Amino acid sequence: MSLESSSLTPSQDANRSAILDAARDLFARYGFKKTTMEDIAMALRKGKSSLYYYFKNKEDIFQAVIDSESEILFKKLKEVVDSDLSPKDKLRNYVIVRMQTISQVANYQKVLKEDFYGEYNFLGANRKKGESVEEAYLKTILEVGVRNGVFNIRDIQLGAMSIAVVLRGLEIPLFRGSTSVQDLSGQLDNILNIFFYGLVKN
Repeated sequence: MSLESSSLTPSQDANRSAILDAARDLFARYGFKKTTMEDIAMALRKGKSSLYYYFKNKEDIFQAVIDSESEILFKKLKEVVDSDLSPKDKLRNYVIVRMQTISQVANYQKVLKEDFYGEYNFLGANRKKGESVEEAYLKTILEVGVRNGVFNIRDIQLGAMSIAVVLRGLEIPLFRGSTSVQDLSGQLDNILNIFFYGLVKN
């Protein structure tokens, strides 16, 4: 288990942060598998042994990097959920902010992409936690929409889960480079029209 920053002195916390910053860049550039503890130590101009005071292994460092990047994502999504936008605009903005932020946090994006193939089994708990947080955020938006008479949803929990699944599906073309964030934003109204109005004419 890595040492948490709350248990460290300011100097130690700075060292831990420096390790994460160096590792984040290396993981983003070369990937988790190709990056070694030696690479991280060399980037910091320190001995490899100095890394083990803060982290037990490379997986531990990578998990800390993913934790920090997921915090960036969910902080921005929380700001959308807590905003004064209407439920419809809030849901639209949620999707845009989500895709824009994922495109900016390279390592978190790699995990979302490659974990489909079981590349990061040791991060399973992180992914489940992220899915739970996202479903809770979407549920909050839907609850307000139902309460205000904007949305007509019988099962809000199921609705939140369904939207979360759709959003994870949108990640695939983004990861493959076949669709930019701007393209996804342009297609968003069609996707949200299905969310809001369904497929059948009334």
